[in-house]
Amino acid sequence: MQRFLTLLKESKSTCIPPAELVSLAGRLSQDLHDDLAKAEPLVEAVLGSPRRLFLLDSEDVVLVCVHVLAQKEQYQVACRLLEDCRVPGGSLELVEAWNDIHYRMTMRRLGVAALSPLQSFLCRKRNPPPLHLCPEALGIRSFPRAVQQKLQNFASGVSTYPNKAQREMLASETNLSEEQVYNWFSNYRRKRRKALLQHQKLATGNTTENPEVSEREPDPPHPSEDIHADPQCVDRPQCL
Repeated sequence: MQRFLTLLKESKSTCIPPAELVSLAGRLSQDLHDDLAKAEPLVEAVLGSPRRLFLLDSEDVVLVCVHVLAQKEQYQVACRLLEDCRVPGGSLELVEAWNDIHYRMTMRRLGVAALSPLQSFLCRKRNPPPLHLCPEALGIRSFPRAVQQKLQNFASGVSTYPNKAQREMLASETNLSEEQVYNWFSNYRRKRRKALLQHQKLATGNTTENPEVSEREPDPPHPSEDIHADPQCVDRPQCL
């Protein structure tokens, strides 16, 4: 730790910190990850340094800083740190840290000790992580057209609730994971429900304004409509 603090002090006058300083910060963060009390001096030194953005290129440094800040309930500061860091390629750990902070803020706001699965899901939906935190595999925003068409045909012609065997078959045919297939159908159903509700509200509004319009059941949205756009957004964790 003393060597790190000495190097950090010596690098104040340099534009780019020496490689040894960045490497040492990463190793210290790994070593102190499970002892946040001992990590506090490291975190204070990193966040107080004019070269902190260089140090925050390291995933280990970012994570230990975020965990120390979260332990102190400095949630907004932790969120800003995650928004400002630029860890190459992102990682699931960074996404989980982002989600965990928002879970804690939601629990504090609601005055509860834990969130239900539904509350956790809604929290993730309302607070998607910045794209740069997401691993590259999760940052892909659309499947190839042929893959989307394959899933679309199954949803419209077979079922919007494929069982495990069907999901495995679709995963094999589309080169997706079973979880990606599961989430595609989950989001497809959610978007259909949302489109149907919007259709019903529009129909109700038109009937109210024009009493001569006869009441009728709204037509369900056609599967070919763009309600399945970006259907594969992963729910656990989400990267929009």
